[in-house]
Amino acid sequence: MLGNRLKQFREYNKISCEILAKLLGITETDYINFENDTTSPSILQIERLAFFYNVTVDEFYGFTPRLTLNSQPERPETDNDIVDESILKLSQLSWDEIQVLLHYRNSDNKEEVIKNIINEQDKK
Repeated sequence: MLGNRLKQFREYNKISCEILAKLLGITETDYINFENDTTSPSILQIERLAFFYNVTVDEFYGFTPRLTLNSQPERPETDNDIVDESILKLSQLSWDEIQVLLHYRNSDNKEEVIKNIINEQDKK
């Protein structure tokens, strides 16, 4: 079940198994085993993938919030809430990390951006 979600996210974002495996620090075979539900990624790997795809871990697993009889609906987020949360997240990143994220988000060839980042890391 999780394997299908992993594959959907990867294919939607046009990323190869090889690139994702390198991002997670595992072999391509290990990543393919995740997609085939042969093995499961660790919590840390799930968090990294969710961050990479810009979704919550719950969304990554396909969960959607449900209201029950005893629950109260959350107050809708305002634009200020969203901005405050975004500023908080961005303030925790280094300038280089922000530049990489902006470059990735604005790129039409996301896989090439990732390859370049990995190649730069391999040089260090």
